[in-house]
Amino acid sequence: MSQDYSAFMQVFIDAWCNKDLETLMDCFTEDAEYNNVPMPPVNRGAAEIRAFIEGFLGSMDSIEFIVHRQVINGNTVMNERTDRIVLNGKQIELPVMGVFEFRDGKIARWWDYFDMGPFTG
Repeated sequence: MSQDYSAFMQVFIDAWCNKDLETLMDCFTEDAEYNNVPMPPVNRGAAEIRAFIEGFLGSMDSIEFIVHRQVINGNTVMNERTDRIVLNGKQIELPVMGVFEFRDGKIARWWDYFDMGPFTG
């Protein structure tokens, strides 16, 4: 039976938009890796990922993922999106390319590629 990653990704995106940390963490394997490529370090394992996401969610007023294109090939999902983030009342439009690799129906590896310019400009 093949996994419906499209539906999974919608749950994941909705959890981000709702700032729902528990649902987000349910999406990862215990040994998952998560990296925002222009920022060190790679977050390895559920505890590190939780700490990073919890800090990020706590630092922003809101977040919305707007997916423009999504491709699913086997256990890999790639999406081109704009993350609309509001930090301290300032709206940031962040173009992102995300790569998600799945194992046992959960995210085992997530790499996001983006330019830090919108955060520093």
